[in-house]
Amino acid sequence: MPVTPVSLLCGFLGAGKTTLLRAVLEQTALANAAVIVNEFGEVSIDHLVVADLTENILELRNGCLCCTIRGDLTLTLRDLYQRRQLGDIKPFDQVIVETSGLANPIPIIHTLMVNPALMKAYCLDTVVCVVDAVNGSTTIDAHDSAANQLALADLIILSKGDIATKEQLAQTLATIADVNPSAEVRDVIRGEIDSTRIFGRRLFNPLKRSKFIDRWLGAHPDHNHDSVYVTHTITRQGTLSLAGTSVFLHHAGNQQREHKRLIK
Repeated sequence: MPVTPVSLLCGFLGAGKTTLLRAVLEQTALANAAVIVNEFGEVSIDHLVVADLTENILELRNGCLCCTIRGDLTLTLRDLYQRRQLGDIKPFDQVIVETSGLANPIPIIHTLMVNPALMKAYCLDTVVCVVDAVNGSTTIDAHDSAANQLALADLIILSKGDIATKEQLAQTLATIADVNPSAEVRDVIRGEIDSTRIFGRRLFNPLKRSKFIDRWLGAHPDHNHDSVYVTHTITRQGTLSLAGTSVFLHHAGNQQREHKRLIK
């Protein structure tokens, strides 16, 4: 059996990865795709958004693929392969891994490039990075994970271009050109793009990436987000009011901004 292509779909928090994934999974070209969704936090939401669009969907919870649960990705891919061989699941011809918004693609790519067992069954197809046209430039400047996602991408999906100002769009495009000038860039609104223009294109070139990946791993042997990012879970019994939730989130956001202003 030929090796199965694996595509990484990354992008910082709020960039629009799940919106894109849900849109393309409705297309027949991805009818036989297996999807792995990773979320950083105790409560998972993203996998529920796409769960009705594919039979083979797996959720990796409460951790980031590039650090705390990287081993789980290896086990998940092995399990997928074995279950397909045994006929326990619907056959799949490609795998899409939607990483958490905090995931650094480098350790994940490294895993897929050096694990002999995985290399017999899978090959890395394309690293796709979704970049928010409104906040992309400031996000990349502020977060190393966002910068590394952009730097390692073979294909960049520019989202929210319809609501970005000309200045925001120009600044984001300038940042993309500065960080990763060789990547292909596509402007996509609400995930409206032919999936074959994203996945299954074999854009990843290991010869171009291996030195960069090895250098990063050597400089960050104990990479972990826990010292920088935390998640909080608030549980409420009963049905939430959309209006009330919006007010709560707005109030929480204002408090956070006021806190940052006071500590400067």
